[in-house]
Formats: sequence, structure tokens, C-alpha cells
Amino acid sequence: MIDKLQAIFPSLVRYQPENNPETETYQWYLTDDNQIIGIPEHELTNNEVNLLKTFLTPYQFTHSPMNQQELAWMDILFKDEKPDKLLSKPFETYRFIYFYLSEANIDQDAFREAIEGFYPDFVPILWENGNKGVIIEEGIQEEESGFTSYQQITDLLMSDFYMKVHLFVSPMFPDLVSAHTNYQRVKDWFHTAHKYNKNPVLTHVDAIPYLILDQTKQEKNCQIVTSVFQDTIDDKELLTTIQTFLECNSNATLAAKELYMHRNSLQYRVDKFIEKTGIDVKQFKGAITVYLALMLKQKTALL
Repeated sequence: MIDKLQAIFPSLVRYQPENNPETETYQWYLTDDNQIIGIPEHELTNNEVNLLKTFLTPYQFTHSPMNQQELAWMDILFKDEKPDKLLSKPFETYRFIYFYLSEANIDQDAFREAIEGFYPDFVPILWENGNKGVIIEEGIQEEESGFTSYQQITDLLMSDFYMKVHLFVSPMFPDLVSAHTNYQRVKDWFHTAHKYNKNPVLTHVDAIPYLILDQTKQEKNCQIVTSVFQDTIDDKELLTTIQTFLECNSNATLAAKELYMHRNSLQYRVDKFIEKTGIDVKQFKGAITVYLALMLKQKTALL
């Protein structure tokens, strides 16, 4: 669609934040796939503006100008440049918190204000388009990794902005020279994992099994799923119980609480699964085999 519009409006541009466009001189619109496009205001008649509104969403920029720190990160992540100002900074590690929003028309300054409430110091926030971007944690250490509650962040954002929010927490990276490559990798990890797991918060640890499974072939997936689950393959209630049990680190009390059922009832289902499949999910090897098979089953259902 954008190509067709560009044939009519040759001056149409796709919004790319790294180019720092003059937003005031363009009429901006949001496409169905959340791409931001702009057409010079002086080239549009009133009739054309009204026509464009019938299939595009008018878009208003609501964020403050980026500071030098954010501009430097913009050069690194989006242009693969190496600004000396950032490379000379004293922090040794950094981490990306990639975010994906279900809606695009959001007050970006209000979004920043909400995020800043969770950090003692300034954190750079960059937007790729109307609903995707990244929060950059600088100088974070391993012992501080649990300081920020990402679940609390998603809960607050969903409550304040009435939209679904997904965060992907990358590992800590040691050098800025590879930051551009690392960022591209993190985005790829998120989009792969998100196909199978829609939880509001995912980490790189959560994603790795999905990255492995995403490489397997459909025929082999079906063979593995059938051989693992056997007669239980269509027992959705039983398999949901087993998955919850495993995701609660085999803690029957916690899993029963998650499922709103009595602990003895959950234990009965676990024992029933073990009896029917011959795989002891209470042991490490059995647990990892069944959990990977559960993810493969989800994958085959998507294809």
C-alpha cells in the first residue's frame, strides 16, 4: 500500500527516527501494520486529507526531543555507527528491554514517565515505530538483575494505557562494539518466542527453547509429540495441568494454586500422566522431555 501511495505522493517518507525528520512540516499517518508515514502538508488538499483518513490513522508525535545519550544509542542501534561519546562512557555492561505494544497511538512522554518511575537514574528509550521500541539499561551488574520488576512494569502500563504490553529482557552484553548486532539478535529472539508464548514478560532464557524448536521440521515435530504424549495427546485439561506443574518448577502446591484446584487433585493428574506415558515428570530428564514436547505441540498447532 505504501508503494501505491508513493506513486501518488512522490514526497511520501517512512518515519525513521535515526533520520531526525522535521515532523512539523509533514502530515503523519499510521498504516495497518503500524508503520508511520508522512506527506508534506503543502502537497495535500483538504479532499486528499479527508480521503487518507478513511484508510489511514492520523498520527501525532507526542514525545520530547531525544537527548545526546539517546541520539548516540540511536546511531549505534539503527545506523551501526560507533559514537565516541558513548564508547567512552564508564559503564561496562548494558541490556535491552525490547517492548511491543498492542496499540500505536500512545503518548510517548507519558510512557516515559511511567517507565522512569521504576529506575533511580535516567534510562534511554528509543522508538522504532508507533508500537515498538527499546529501553536500554546501562551499567547493570549481575547482582542487580532482579532490581527491576518487569512484571510490575507491564501491569502498570496495561492499567494506565489500556493496551497489551510485552517486554523481552535480553542478557547483559559486555561491549558496545557489537551492540547493533546484539540488538538485531534480540529482536529476532523476541519475535520467534512471541509466536509460541504470549506472556507479558519474556527473557532470553525463556526464548532459547523456542529458538531451538523453531529450527525443527514439521514432520519430526509430529513424531516427537505423538511418541511422548501417546493416549494423552488430546487430553487438553491433563496437558494444561502438566505444563503448569512444570512451569511452577514441579511445585505441586504452587501449581495447584495457579490452577485453582486442590493439591491432591493436581497430584492425581500428575500421577495419571506418568502412568499413561511412562515418563516421570517429577524427574529432571522426564520434565525437560515433556516440556519441550509441549512446546512442540503448540508449534504444530500454529502451522
